[in-house]
Amino acid sequence: MSGKNQASGNATLELSIDLISAGGDGLGFYQGKAVFVPLTAPGERIVAQVRQDKPDFMRAELLSLVQPSPDRVEAPCKLYGQCGGCNLMHLSYDAQCSVKERILADAFRRSGGLSGIQAAMVRGPKDAYRNRAQFHFGPDKKIGYAKRLSNDIIALDSCPILAGPINEWLTQSVSGDAAWQKLKPYMAGKDRFIVFGQDGYSAHVEGPDTDISISLLGKSIRFHIRGFFQSNLTMLEKLIPDVLDGLSGQTAADLYCGVGVFGSFLKDRFERLVCVEQDPRAVGYACANVGKPADFAANTMEEWVSSAQAKQRFDHVLVDPPRSGLAPRVKAWLASAQPASIGYVSCDPVSLARDSGELSRAGYDLERVRIYDFYPNTSHLESYARFVLR
Repeated sequence: MSGKNQASGNATLELSIDLISAGGDGLGFYQGKAVFVPLTAPGERIVAQVRQDKPDFMRAELLSLVQPSPDRVEAPCKLYGQCGGCNLMHLSYDAQCSVKERILADAFRRSGGLSGIQAAMVRGPKDAYRNRAQFHFGPDKKIGYAKRLSNDIIALDSCPILAGPINEWLTQSVSGDAAWQKLKPYMAGKDRFIVFGQDGYSAHVEGPDTDISISLLGKSIRFHIRGFFQSNLTMLEKLIPDVLDGLSGQTAADLYCGVGVFGSFLKDRFERLVCVEQDPRAVGYACANVGKPADFAANTMEEWVSSAQAKQRFDHVLVDPPRSGLAPRVKAWLASAQPASIGYVSCDPVSLARDSGELSRAGYDLERVRIYDFYPNTSHLESYARFVLR
């Protein structure tokens, strides 16, 4: 440590970074208290300035590297560290993957009570992968991203993680106010907009464009540009076959089905399929994307598990819940309904681990779990787990 003996205010600390936390910050300790420092790497010795001192932890900003990690690399982005998006771009890709594997294993141990979980990492391209991005107009009407830890907008003319069509659109739109004039009629009451781009097609821009149709493993999938949709189509095409692997039977349920991406493929494996989603607009798209003879329900999962439709026997249930994971009533229904297998698509390792522990105690074995690197250069972690009834 250098500077003050007690960390408060703007104290300067010298400390070692032990690991990367689930949020992407480096984690070290000062006098037994956890210190979170963004843009650092395990094994580094650093000097940092305290920005927030809480009873149980501190947050600090990196000032200098005393001993850098061999895994540290030069970030291929001039805005890295300023932009609020990527937070692992200072690590080699191998190191990023190792960080995510450890985060998931720690979550299963801490939140699920399941030790020794080793998740395989399914990798994809680390650059030019993102098919969906959210932009803002700054005060000068320049297009940009939100600044890290701020509401300010950083203007940009390109971004290394964006898919080609979005970067091409961005390059054409940042100069002058042509983009603002085109989108101004659609921006009333909004401070951000979505752009979606798929290789081989031009970019779709929220406002002038509403519906989007894409090709996904030979199927046409349609959705609203403002609705939720995965932002990495390459990785989605790697995930879908694993979700389907070895599945067949009479009846399946696709819970939290969204616009029916998984359901459109599950329908080919089962005689009957039920798709459930609480967003009425998404259900409308699911009806078109999945088609008959599937059944559809526009309900919350808590409502649906008490319905007559939920009382039938299911061979397989696929769940793709929000970050908070499965609601208690949904987990209780799964434990009671006892489908032969459960597939779980997760965007949060802690909720997946917690729910996995509960499913294990309800009579299910974790057959497999894999991490899918949908968002390289960030700490965001997507995974898929398959459970089978004992």
